[in-house]
Amino acid sequence: MMSNKTDTAHHVERPKNDNLSSQLVALYKTLRNIQPDQRVSFDFSIITWVHPLLVLPIGTHIQATGSQFTPSSAISTYLSAVQFPRGVTTIDALRQSKTYIPIGVLERQADVGRERLESAFLQLLMNVIGDVPGSRNAIYYPISELTTNIFDHSKSDTGWLLAQWYPNKKFLDLCIVDRGRGLAATYQEELGLTLTDEDAIRKSLQGVSTKKEKERGYGVRTSKNVVCKALGGSFTLISGSAAYLVEQHDEKLVRLPQFNWPGVTISYRIPQPSGPIDITPYLE
Repeated sequence: MMSNKTDTAHHVERPKNDNLSSQLVALYKTLRNIQPDQRVSFDFSIITWVHPLLVLPIGTHIQATGSQFTPSSAISTYLSAVQFPRGVTTIDALRQSKTYIPIGVLERQADVGRERLESAFLQLLMNVIGDVPGSRNAIYYPISELTTNIFDHSKSDTGWLLAQWYPNKKFLDLCIVDRGRGLAATYQEELGLTLTDEDAIRKSLQGVSTKKEKERGYGVRTSKNVVCKALGGSFTLISGSAAYLVEQHDEKLVRLPQFNWPGVTISYRIPQPSGPIDITPYLE
């Protein structure tokens, strides 16, 4: 339910650098002490550059709560170009520049349209980074698995994704967001397990399915392995008041005090593929 409180001004934090860990810290500082249903006036005045992990969760919060935002002059054109915060729901509206793809909105009820949008999104990614042997499967696998999780587990009717290519640094950032029930609530409601947000993330990374049937739940784990091992990238997952981060072979699971993401946010970074990629050793 949307809050009726008057919007409160809140500065969007500027990351110290473009590392995924710095984006995570900036998102945490920006959304700390903000309730999931709280209307906020987000002030981007000190922001000169944005990454998907920072901008997409804020955009979905704006959409869900009717919040407002004020962009800085440095990013106003970019935010408009990626259709922030509303995003696009059709292939016809999904256009790319040389470096970015607009926010794609995936809807539960539009199965065929959602699949077509995902496929078009993937094709645009391949156009940007190049199609080396095996790269299509490697890029598509985590997108397919992680967006499927939104509708299989989160009880959310909507998911969002955003991609940004950085041609000078030769890496691609993607972010996938839902505002559903989150991992801990899913394990509680489906399996009767009472877990902290940290423990729920551990379970998902161990491949423990949230379905009552004895099914494997390897989507998150295999996606992380494809991103980090097959593609040599970085990966972060946020749910509730906890976050998991793999960056430069350093793996961390941290608690996020005074922070509560209502669903799951996953972002990852992959360098431009330069040779054949084989993801089969990482599939379970």
